[in-house]
Amino acid sequence: MENYLLVSESAADMLASSRHGRVSKVPSDSLPGLHSKTLVEDLKAYATGLERADEYRAVICVKALSELHGDADTVYARIARVLKAASMPPVHLPRSWSEYHYKNRLAFFAVGENDGDQRWLAEIDGASRTVRFLEISDSNKRILLQDWLPPAVPDSSKYMQWAATISAKVEREREGESFSDQVDLKAIGSEAVVQGYSYDYWRTLLKPEQLQIVDAPLNSSVRVIGPAGSGKTLALCMRAIRLSRDENVVGGRKKILIVTHSWAMAERIDGILLSLNDGRPLANISVLPLLYVLQYHAGNVGQGASAVLGEDSSDGQRRVIELLDRFIADVEPRLSSAAKSDMSPGIVRALNAPSGSHARNELVLDLYEEIIGVLSPQGVMPGDSDKVADYLSEARDQTMPPFVTRADREFCLRVFERFLEQLIDLGVITTDQLVLDSIRIFETFTWNVRRETDGYDFILVDELQLFDSQERLAVSLLSRAKPGMVFLSVEDPSQGLFSAVNARSEALKTQSSVYLSETHRFRAGLFELISFLYGRFPLNAAAIRVAKSEAKARKPRLVQLSSVDSVADYCVAKAQEVAASKERGRRLCVVCISETERQIFAAIKQAGIAAVRLTSFDDVELLTYQRRAAVVASWQFVGGTQFSDVVLVVSGLPRASSAYAQLRELTAIYLGASRASSALDIVCDSRIPDALQAAHKSKLLTKAALKAL
Repeated sequence: MENYLLVSESAADMLASSRHGRVSKVPSDSLPGLHSKTLVEDLKAYATGLERADEYRAVICVKALSELHGDADTVYARIARVLKAASMPPVHLPRSWSEYHYKNRLAFFAVGENDGDQRWLAEIDGASRTVRFLEISDSNKRILLQDWLPPAVPDSSKYMQWAATISAKVEREREGESFSDQVDLKAIGSEAVVQGYSYDYWRTLLKPEQLQIVDAPLNSSVRVIGPAGSGKTLALCMRAIRLSRDENVVGGRKKILIVTHSWAMAERIDGILLSLNDGRPLANISVLPLLYVLQYHAGNVGQGASAVLGEDSSDGQRRVIELLDRFIADVEPRLSSAAKSDMSPGIVRALNAPSGSHARNELVLDLYEEIIGVLSPQGVMPGDSDKVADYLSEARDQTMPPFVTRADREFCLRVFERFLEQLIDLGVITTDQLVLDSIRIFETFTWNVRRETDGYDFILVDELQLFDSQERLAVSLLSRAKPGMVFLSVEDPSQGLFSAVNARSEALKTQSSVYLSETHRFRAGLFELISFLYGRFPLNAAAIRVAKSEAKARKPRLVQLSSVDSVADYCVAKAQEVAASKERGRRLCVVCISETERQIFAAIKQAGIAAVRLTSFDDVELLTYQRRAAVVASWQFVGGTQFSDVVLVVSGLPRASSAYAQLRELTAIYLGASRASSALDIVCDSRIPDALQAAHKSKLLTKAALKAL
């Protein structure tokens, strides 16, 4: 048996999704769609016929592979992810993998957290476009990456010549249970947007308003607004390619930046661009999270690299929220009875609620919004008596987090002070603090000198609703031209609380706006509800239209259940129905707004149904490799996904008492409901949120007559 395996990116994808290797992680020669050959002595190669000349391939040590504790699905899914990341440097992997780099060497957790601490030691060879997975380390066999010497491996230069012969044989044979059917590209990834079409072909399909965006004059800044499924991301990527091909852009060596809120979104945009451009990389387009861009440029201008809490804005938000939850537990026992008596009743109830409960989670989110939206931007520090006094006495309106009384805000300051102490102890700053520091640097004379060489000529912003006012200002300062930056932004204000609550930043001044009112995602019945919810947001005056109507589709159902157990049982029954369905393309997502997520996920797993739980934006990558699994997720992490069937769990929510809380509840309901394309069930208890009551009165929802489960 050969000591090394050579696996292409598409072969690794197939191995990750086929559940082939419960006994051995070495691929079987009889696996349908996978071709193998001993390429040279001691090296066995695998191909699918979908190989590209520019992709990275994996050389895997069989001995190291056999030492891994995890199942083959996870092992090959992680190998495939590394291959994708290697083709889009700098290499970035999910936070939970704990990656380390030394020159061209890489180490990361090779298996899931339940399977131990084994790490791959790998070598990235850009010249041969190969990543070599050669050795395993763990707590019993510690190897420092800088001391590790990768062993020599057999020559693999003949691989693409052999893979080309496989490609010719299978070019038109990929239907039925093909790779694209095994891997769920319709729920997430570039295929959900591009559908296999090239840039030139898409130009023949676009609506006039989308072509208006793509073909806008070079010096035109455009703001694109549209609901879920209206083609905003496609329009942004088409515009980027149009710019990259313009002779004035190419001849003038102009730089194009697409800025996102997270690495997961940046990788998705990269995949869309690659697919639209017929698999060819675009050298003059950079796709990066805002945090990475700021660290790179602000560090170059005048500040040393700081340790930042979180690897992108989304991860930074999650890490801050985790700390705030812990500090509430630290501060609450020190509050006197008198202090609590002066606090708002809702906050006192949340303080007395257990960690992880809905009431406590809502308080943590409110604290996060207060710290990043009020305290930090205004420079309110616990030791600054003048600013603290102004903060404690200032008037507040209904759209701000519900810290109404002076005692409420004193509590916020105590948590904020504890939070700042922790940052000092850790020697880190938050992503929001990095943004504020970067803005100060970008307003210096030093940056103005460097602006012409380091700035960007065209800036395109994906999912603008996720960026707060400070992040928008930071984006505007990255422009090469001051004033007069040229940018394109796409957003659905209803999917982001910031856009819905706050006044728009004047930093990104548009010369024109394009409203994409036609959605391509929903069937009739479901569409009417989504349109109704969309219209309830104060910023959404214009109606939306559906591109394709299917009159036979049923209306969304409203299901009332009295207990968490009955909600979990209902979700299990729905998961069983979808899993048993022979209808192609069906997939279930249970979107939780209340605190029932953990129990529902456990019940589905206990019923023997494959399930995936999304606990961060990065987890969405799991959908690519586990097509048949039901998905359970909190509403914050389902943006950009699409499912045929959705169960939206709203039971257990207390009544929203302020305009701010009502708007957050409406945002969660709209975002969760708009993930469905065919069937939507909304599960409530005795309390039905106001927006859903209004929808039922308008006959957009049907109440399901169910026996108690």
